[in-house]
Amino acid sequence: MTLNSSEIRQNFPAVFTQAYLNTGTAGPLSRPAAEAIELWNRRQLNEGRSNFSVYMDEYIPMQDRLRQQFGRLFNADAGEIALTLHTTNGMNIATWGLRWQSGDEIVTNAHEHPGGLMPINAVAQRFGLTVRSVPMPVEDTDEALIQRFARAINHKTRLVSISHVSWKTGAILPVAEIAAIAHRHGALIVLDGAQSGGSIPIDVKALDVDFYAIPGQKWLCGPEGTGALYVRSEAMADLLPTFAGYPTQKGLDSEGHYLPVSGAKRYEMGTVYWPGLAGLHASMTLREEIGNDALYGQIQEITATCREMLEEIPGITLTTPEQHAGLLSFSMEGVVADEAVGKLAEQKIIIRSVHEPDLLRVSTSFYNDESDVLRLRDGLESLRSV
Repeated sequence: MTLNSSEIRQNFPAVFTQAYLNTGTAGPLSRPAAEAIELWNRRQLNEGRSNFSVYMDEYIPMQDRLRQQFGRLFNADAGEIALTLHTTNGMNIATWGLRWQSGDEIVTNAHEHPGGLMPINAVAQRFGLTVRSVPMPVEDTDEALIQRFARAINHKTRLVSISHVSWKTGAILPVAEIAAIAHRHGALIVLDGAQSGGSIPIDVKALDVDFYAIPGQKWLCGPEGTGALYVRSEAMADLLPTFAGYPTQKGLDSEGHYLPVSGAKRYEMGTVYWPGLAGLHASMTLREEIGNDALYGQIQEITATCREMLEEIPGITLTTPEQHAGLLSFSMEGVVADEAVGKLAEQKIIIRSVHEPDLLRVSTSFYNDESDVLRLRDGLESLRSV
């Protein structure tokens, strides 16, 4: 199903001021999100922030609706969703909450984002754990990568921490197969969904993963400081709340032991920015009104168009496999990636660079159209002529 891109773009004013091709860092804020944030800010300005009826009658139900929306996005129950501040927040919750013992091992890979790497390295230093990093040669097939993980995961592995989509190369990892290997060895698996949450369909049940963290500000086009963590209901017994506060507790038992609330709400924190949650809810509502599946199809179409354009430019080498999400990474002969990003920005063409390996990265989403791709082509051609 091909959507009306002109109609969709009206909800994202930022796409008219530039070729906005960096959703993988932060998506443009949607108009409904901005309006919801403004409305709630104005209400707090005029009405104050301690109205108990507003809290009970509006804010709590809004949280419940958000969990339901994330549940539909993940194909999970709302009770398996914790509202978080960003992907890294979710990755920390899933990493620090396990019952670590000296000698346990964590398996990751060489292309992971610091949002996933830093939590596992921090727990490794504190608890005396071993971190095994699987190499990620760009030429590897899925089968070759699966075999690399099979060699790295063993009976000492307690957690496998990887991304669903590589933030560097845009490769979609064979998650279900890796999860099966992890579970055969009694390990749990957590996914960094920063580049998949909102860009490709997610079915946590089919993937059979234990934890899955996504942000609100990237492909979902919500505000910063928002996100969600899926916690498989059967894995909650293995994941203790690292931080405990008002929303996480049901009370104390007769012996004074802490009793968490039911479901994944036990992993949530205390006071959060209400207007931010309202903005995220509005942006996700817009997506559902258009149709998430249709948006995924639109992303695939525009990314394929961009890929064809890049393949036609002499000197460009694509790194992203043909099975792509919304990211395309590439190198360009005679061009330094960081310098190219700056020169393109001067032309109002917004992309980014990544390192190790040094690449240019384009993020194409459902609000991009062929005009953005053509502007990128012209911008890249101008770099070749310098």
